[in-house]
Amino acid sequence: MPVKMSVEKFDEAVEFIVPRIRTPLKSLSDLVKQSTYEIRLRSNRPVVLVTSQGSVLITEMGRITSILGDNLLSAGAEEVGETFSRMCGYSVHSHAEDIANGFVTLEGGHRAGICGTAVYLSGTIKTLRDINAINLRIARENNSAADKLFKTLFQDKLNSVIIAGPPSSGKTTVLRDLARRLSGQDRMYKVAVVDERCEIAAVRGGIPQTDTGLNCDVLSSYAKGDGIMSAVRSLSPDMIVCDEVGGIEEISAIEAGLNSGVMFAVSVHACSREELIRRPQLRRLLMTFAFDYVVLLNRNKPCEISKIYRTDELTDEIRRNYIDSINAHNA
Repeated sequence: MPVKMSVEKFDEAVEFIVPRIRTPLKSLSDLVKQSTYEIRLRSNRPVVLVTSQGSVLITEMGRITSILGDNLLSAGAEEVGETFSRMCGYSVHSHAEDIANGFVTLEGGHRAGICGTAVYLSGTIKTLRDINAINLRIARENNSAADKLFKTLFQDKLNSVIIAGPPSSGKTTVLRDLARRLSGQDRMYKVAVVDERCEIAAVRGGIPQTDTGLNCDVLSSYAKGDGIMSAVRSLSPDMIVCDEVGGIEEISAIEAGLNSGVMFAVSVHACSREELIRRPQLRRLLMTFAFDYVVLLNRNKPCEISKIYRTDELTDEIRRNYIDSINAHNA
């Protein structure tokens, strides 16, 4: 992502924060702004920046530090509440569904994760009250994030891929850029984005806040299983893109889509080949045989590919491990 753009996105995101805290944040150096992924506000606690070098604190004068002291920039409880109201456009009720799911999508594609006291109705979280913490995730729309992935796996045809990596490794950014490239930038495939948590396209007021391509349909806030089936039935996509797959309903929907000839690009949380093979939900996803490749992202360099595996390599190992465990049990 160009330095200028990442700095502008930081400044855009902090506009939602109350002025007393916003001012020292905006005075940070461009280098700090460029490397910051999240801004954490907690009631009566110091403000924390999550950067590519780790978490850091900020002084009231707008300098980063790792030392605890009396001069740290902190957020009062009322300031957290006021920031939350600003993020909702002072219309909290209009964001009730998203709030019940723990987040608010902001103009510009930014996203605020929220913590508070859950209010249940008939066994379901209806809303949150007494908001005490906000995790402001800064949108990073990187239009080169999928360069290597596209050139390696999508130059001549569509493939189904799993994008795997730890948190903050750029999985969503890579998926977004891949959708953009496949649906207008480099190819003209029909792409459907199932955006359950509004992170890929970040739809706000019916308008995507990020670029997912001109031949792309966005199913926003659908449960992934429902969104996949809706896309298959009514949108005739060549490719379905969705984030953080792993539930049984989602995997069943992917299997149904496979039978309809649809390709998939999905993301999962996994830090290594071993995790892909050992975690039950990931094993099940691999054993749908819906995917051609698994792309593992670098833990320390967001959006950078660490390794590409053919899925049959991993499914063969899963089978061998299963046979070995049976033989060991019967021995």
